[in-house]
Amino acid sequence: MEPSQEQIADGLRGVHDHITTFLTEADGNACHEDQWTYDKGSGGGVTRIWEHSDLIERGGVNFSAIHGDSLPTAAATQFNIPEGTPYFATGVSLVVHPWNPHVPTIHMNVRHFSAGDVWWFGGGIDLTPVYPVKQQIIGFHQALRDLCKVHGQDYAKHKTECDDYFLIRHRGETRGVGGLFFDHMRDDRVKDFAFIEALGKAFPDLYRPIVEASRAESHTDAERDFQLYRRSRYVEFNLVYDRGTLFGLQSNGRIESILMSMPAEARWRYDWHPEPGTREAELTDFYLKPQDWCAMTD
Repeated sequence: MEPSQEQIADGLRGVHDHITTFLTEADGNACHEDQWTYDKGSGGGVTRIWEHSDLIERGGVNFSAIHGDSLPTAAATQFNIPEGTPYFATGVSLVVHPWNPHVPTIHMNVRHFSAGDVWWFGGGIDLTPVYPVKQQIIGFHQALRDLCKVHGQDYAKHKTECDDYFLIRHRGETRGVGGLFFDHMRDDRVKDFAFIEALGKAFPDLYRPIVEASRAESHTDAERDFQLYRRSRYVEFNLVYDRGTLFGLQSNGRIESILMSMPAEARWRYDWHPEPGTREAELTDFYLKPQDWCAMTD
């Protein structure tokens, strides 16, 4: 039997709680929680935030389930759905910006949308290291490949879509080392929902080994400075290209939840380039280009 809107929302609410439990344990501190209602329709959500905590400088995990009476004009045009069509959207999104430059930033979202007879699932996960460790990246991608195999998903396709989507075109570099990205997935409502729910539930197992291996590594002021510089790229992508951010703004979503993905601090420099042969140069010369990570060895 196909899951109803309420069953999909309940499943993603469970994903939200599951990830919150992991992040609370990993950080060592409880989150700040905001419950909110959607004032352009019905429903709402829960935003859970860590700021200036132990592991997490700024990060959070959102859950939302909203009903709208009329699809916004821009969204109706983009999705080729008649303007004024009632819609339902639910999902979980998270971003973690750690203090330590050696612990990668991570982003994930899983979502469902329906309007009239049109419906789809979407989401993805991607890793954005400042000082990459190749073996961690290989392990991350291999785990995603294995998860896709269990659920009959095409890892290579979703990986390529992730590399293409998280491309900062005006910089000619990817945002990070990729992961999975999929949108407008509507092959089988039961199987598609099972996949996005499993991806959400897998988040602790994907991120925990990376955090545990890197969080105790000491860092210099210069490495912290480079971290802030690289975060400016994250901000540029989210404000210029990110579809979720744009849809949230177009649909009059909750601004605090939409912009939760922004780091606490970022820094821009004029025409700065790292010294050749350094780890900072290696980031853009090798890691921020699409690679076949699963085929690599350390």
